[in-house]
Amino acid sequence: MHFSAYAALCILLSASAQATPPVKPAKSGCGKKHAPGFNDDVDKHSIKSGGRTRTYAVNVPESYNDDPTKEWPLIIDYHGNKGTPAKQYNNSMYYKYPEGQGYLAVYPAGVQKHWEGPSYAVEGVSDLQFTTDLLAHLRENYCIDSNRIYASGKSNGGGFVDTLACSDHGDEFAAFAMAAAALYTDVDEKAVCPKRRAILEEHGEKDKTIPYHPEEPGSGGPLPDIMKWVKRWAKRDGCDPKKDRRVSGDEGGYEVTSYSCKGLEDVVTHYRVFELGHCWSDSDGENTDSKRDYCQDHSLDFTPVVLDFFSKWTLDTAPKNPGGL
Repeated sequence: MHFSAYAALCILLSASAQATPPVKPAKSGCGKKHAPGFNDDVDKHSIKSGGRTRTYAVNVPESYNDDPTKEWPLIIDYHGNKGTPAKQYNNSMYYKYPEGQGYLAVYPAGVQKHWEGPSYAVEGVSDLQFTTDLLAHLRENYCIDSNRIYASGKSNGGGFVDTLACSDHGDEFAAFAMAAAALYTDVDEKAVCPKRRAILEEHGEKDKTIPYHPEEPGSGGPLPDIMKWVKRWAKRDGCDPKKDRRVSGDEGGYEVTSYSCKGLEDVVTHYRVFELGHCWSDSDGENTDSKRDYCQDHSLDFTPVVLDFFSKWTLDTAPKNPGGL
């Protein structure tokens, strides 16, 4: 074999061995109508992924059918460990807010109510691949704005959102938001995360399930100190953890730490809620978590914070990764 041919073969093999971002399907669901409101009928909302039947619920905005060719921003919202799509729908409660009614919201179901990452997750299940497969399915059935796709989640679901953000499978998402995130795959500086992302997280200082400053492993493995994790994301996005940091503590029951750099304002934003436990906080006390004794701190309404954060980011304005992703 000539050297030039051999070199070309090596380059081809090397390229094929590297992870490539998911390919966006050509089909579009624009023009199809759907019943408005929340629907978690698994017979109507299921796909095949990884050799399994995976299910999801969906909330279709009331005005969706007014123009079925209109492209809608999408939120994929992941429930906590042992949770369900319906519980997460009533936890984040995007439908409650006028801004949230401008999104198509999808609530996937984890296998045995777990998400990939912690030691208790079901072995062999790739929720990263499921997310990519789910996106392809949604594009075929709904009219989605591919420039405005977002991920959110609570606890184990929030930790998976972080795992997604660190993966090529997250390249189709413009921003990521988490509440009480169980960060089992992002413990320390050794964590593999070559991505730059727009990141929002809320965490209660009184969280006993996923402690703010953990002194021992959680139920799914070792956990990071939350503020150190926030600083790591600032570094990943190219920010100086000291010079580019802004702290605001005048909000009463919580403190906001944010990082701005490279022309990206508040690209990493963290809410530390002083008296909150393991919760998605709700100032009105109406969501699923508000039924818990340790979620009675209502100083922060996290959902409008998430919606405001998402509104700032598109794939065009989000941090750029190598290769333009």
